[in-house]
Amino acid sequence: MFIALEHSSESTYEKIRRAIEQCFADVELLSFHQTKRILADLSGVTSIVKDMCINSCAAYVSPFADLDSCPECSEPRYDQVRFDRSNGRIKHPRAVFHTIPIAPQLQSLWRHPESAEKMRYCEQRTHRIFQELQRNDGLVDTYDDVFCSQAYLDVVTQNKIQQNDILLMLSIDGAQLYKSKDSDCWIYIWIVLNLSPEYHYKKKHVLPGAIIPGPKKPKIIDSFLFPGLHHLSAVQQEGLRIWDASQDREFISRLFLFLACADGPGLLTLSNFIGHQGKNSCRMLCPLNGRRKPGAPQYYPVLLKPNNYNIRGCDNPDVDVYDIGPSNSHVYIQHLLHLLNSPTQRVYETRHLETGIVGPSILLGLQPELIQGIPEVFSSEMMHLSGANMAALWLDFWRGKFDCAPTDNQANWDWAIFKDIATWEAHGRAVAACRMYLPGSFDVAPRDPSLHANSWYKATEYITWIYSLCPALLYGILPECFWRNFCKFVAGLRIMAQYSITPSQLQRACQLIAEWEPEFERIFYQRHVDRIPFIRPCVHLTCHLASEATRVGSPICSSQWTMERTISNLGQEIRQPSDPFSNLVQQGIRRCQVNVLKAMIPHFDPPDNVSPRASADLGNGYVLLAKRDKHLTTVHGDDARVIADYLGLPCTPKICRWARLRLPNGQIARSEYQELQRAPEDICMARNVKVHQSLKMTLTLICDTIQISFNGGDRIVEVRYFTRLAREVDDWHNANEERNAQDRLQFVDVALVTLYSNPHPHLLERSYGILASCTKLGEESLQMIKITDIRSVVAMIPHRPVIHGVAEDRYFLAEKTGMDIAHFGSENEED
Repeated sequence: MFIALEHSSESTYEKIRRAIEQCFADVELLSFHQTKRILADLSGVTSIVKDMCINSCAAYVSPFADLDSCPECSEPRYDQVRFDRSNGRIKHPRAVFHTIPIAPQLQSLWRHPESAEKMRYCEQRTHRIFQELQRNDGLVDTYDDVFCSQAYLDVVTQNKIQQNDILLMLSIDGAQLYKSKDSDCWIYIWIVLNLSPEYHYKKKHVLPGAIIPGPKKPKIIDSFLFPGLHHLSAVQQEGLRIWDASQDREFISRLFLFLACADGPGLLTLSNFIGHQGKNSCRMLCPLNGRRKPGAPQYYPVLLKPNNYNIRGCDNPDVDVYDIGPSNSHVYIQHLLHLLNSPTQRVYETRHLETGIVGPSILLGLQPELIQGIPEVFSSEMMHLSGANMAALWLDFWRGKFDCAPTDNQANWDWAIFKDIATWEAHGRAVAACRMYLPGSFDVAPRDPSLHANSWYKATEYITWIYSLCPALLYGILPECFWRNFCKFVAGLRIMAQYSITPSQLQRACQLIAEWEPEFERIFYQRHVDRIPFIRPCVHLTCHLASEATRVGSPICSSQWTMERTISNLGQEIRQPSDPFSNLVQQGIRRCQVNVLKAMIPHFDPPDNVSPRASADLGNGYVLLAKRDKHLTTVHGDDARVIADYLGLPCTPKICRWARLRLPNGQIARSEYQELQRAPEDICMARNVKVHQSLKMTLTLICDTIQISFNGGDRIVEVRYFTRLAREVDDWHNANEERNAQDRLQFVDVALVTLYSNPHPHLLERSYGILASCTKLGEESLQMIKITDIRSVVAMIPHRPVIHGVAEDRYFLAEKTGMDIAHFGSENEED
C-alpha cells in the first residue's frame, strides 16, 4: 500500500488502512509513520542533516562549521527565540538541508540476483567493445554509450577502472517547483553507468544525492556539495564492501566519477571556471581565446578576426575550426598552480583571465585516480544547448533582437524576417496549426510562439518548433543563404542528438558542423567588430559535439534530460505547498528508500511493459491495442483486392481490424480506422509511420503506367488499419501426428497502408537532407506491409512550398529529435 500510494497523501494511506481494519476485525495494519520507519530500517538509507543559512547562502560545514552567523548575509544560524527553562538558550538551527549518502543505495543494487545481473552490463559491454575494436581495426560499430568512448577505454587499458568498480555520473541543476518562478532550490543526482541505458535513466535507478532548499539561489554552493562529495571521497579511499547475491560472494568496489553534468551556472559551481563571458569561457578549457568589442569587458568565441581589429590579446588571426580541441588535466593543474601562486591581486586577475580558472574545483577533493580528471570530467550539454541556448539565438536573429550599433544598419539584417509583427504572428499561427499532425510521442506540442514564446515555453516545445518545423515553415521566407546555413546546423544537430551514432554518421556530422560555424560567422557577423556579440558561447560549444562523442560517448547520454525529468516528477509529489522544501526533501528520501527496497525485492516493482486487456502481443515489443472489431469483418473494394493478392487467394477472408499498435520504442501508432472517427481538432495524428523494407508498386495515372520502385531504406506510409491474417501452410502434414485445423494456419501480422512519394530531390538536396517533402500517392499505392517493418511514428504536415516558381500541395516529414533514447527514461506513451 505504501509503495502503491507513492503519489498520494498520508491521509489517503490512513483512510485506506482504517477502511480495511473496519472490514476485517482481525487485521491490524501499520500506520504511515510505522511503515516509514520500517522502510528506513530495511533499506538502510537515511540522510545526513546539516545546518544552513536561512537565506540559502551557505551550509555550516567544513570551515563554516563553527560559525554562528552566515558569512555572506550575517543572518543568525540559530533561532533566537527558543529557550530551555533549565539550561537557558538552546541552539536550534533556523534551516537545515539533507544529503542522502550514495553507498547504501549502491550496495542494494547487488542484493538480489536479478538486480546484480543488471549491474554486470558494464563488464559485458566492455568485453564486446574490445572485440569490436579488434574486428574493425580500432573502430567501434556505434557510439551509443560511455563504454564506446575513448576516455573510458583508455582508463580501462590503464587499469584505473577494474572489473568490480562502479562508474558514476553526477548531475546538478536548479529546480523550479512552481510555474512562473525562477529556480528556487537545487538538486543533484547520481546516475549508475554500470546499468544499461535501458535501466540507468529510469526513475527507480536515478539516485538523489541532495536537495538544497531555497528560497534563494545558494551563494557558496560548494558548502552544500561538501557532505555528499566528502562521503564519496571516503568511500573511494576505503572501498565499498558489496555482497553479490547472484554469486554469493563479497568484493570491494571502487567508485569512479566518470562525468559531471550541469548547465552553465551549475558547471561554474563544480568547476570554478570563469563565467561564459570570460576570455577563455569554454567548459572544456580549449585554447580558443575570445574577442571583445573595444571598450567592452565581455568576450565572445569568434573564430574570424574582425576587420581593422587590433585589441591586444584578441587580435590573433582566424582560427581553423578543426584546431579546436579540449584541454587536459595536466594543463589544468599547471594553470591552477600558476594561478594560486599569484603574488598580488592584480596578477591573480590577469592570470585567471588568461587561464579561464577562478580557483580550485571542489572535485579535486576526490581521490585523483578515481575521477576522469578536470576538465575531462565535464562535457557538452545537449539539452540546454539545443533546447535553450541555440534556440534563443536563432529566435533573436529572426526577430532582430540584437542591439544595433550606430555603425550598423538594421535594415540590412536580411535574416530578421520576424521584425514585422504581421509576419511573426502568421508564423505563430502556422506553428500552432501543426499541433493536430504531431503524434503524442512528441510530448508537448509547440504553442503559438508569437503568444507564448516569452511565457515559459518548454525546451521540448523549442526543440520541436525550431528543429522539426522551421526547416519547412521558413522555406521561401528566410533568404536562401541563411535558410541553408540553418538547415546545415539542424542536420548536424539531429545526428548528434541520436543515441546511437555510427562512425560514418559522426564523420558527416563533424563535416556539417565544421562547415556551418565559419559560414555562420561570415553571413551574420561578417567580420564587423560591432557584431562580435552575435557569436555566443553556444555557437562555439556546438563545434565540440562531434569530438566529444568520440571522447565520452553520444552527447545525448550525458545531457540534463534525466535531471530535468527527476525535478519534474519529484515536484509532482509535493503535498504541502505551505512548506514545499521540507516536503520535497522527505519525498526524495522516501524515493531512495523505496528504490532500494525494489532492488532488494524486485517483485515490489511491477514490470513496465504490461500489455493491457484486449491486446495481442506479437513479440519483439510489438503489441496490438484496442479498439478492434468485435466480430470478423468482410472488407470490400481495393482493400479486399490487396488482401486477397497478398494471401494469394481468389476471395478475401474475413478479418479483424485493429486500431493501434505499440512499438518497441514505446510509441503508439494509430490508424485511419480510429482517427477518422474523431474531429480533426481532437486528435494528435499518429497514423504516419516510418517503415524499413523494399516496396514495389505500379501507379496508373491518366492512362499512363508509371513504375515507381522503392528499393530499401526508410519510407513513410499512412496506416489504414492493422490486422492479423491467417494463411494456410502448404506442407503442414506430419507423419507422426495429425494436426487440427488451427495448426494448419500461419498468422501474419500486417498493416494496410497507402504510401507517400519519395522526397522532392531539390528540397532534400538544398536542405542537406532535412526537408523531406512528399505527396500522397493515394488509393493506387494501397498495399500490405509487415508490422515488424514499422520503425517509428512520424508526423507528415501539410505545406505549400513554391518550387521553381510553382506552388505545390505537399507534406513535410517531422521526426522527434532524440527519439531513439526518449523512451529509456520514461514509461511507454499513454494508451
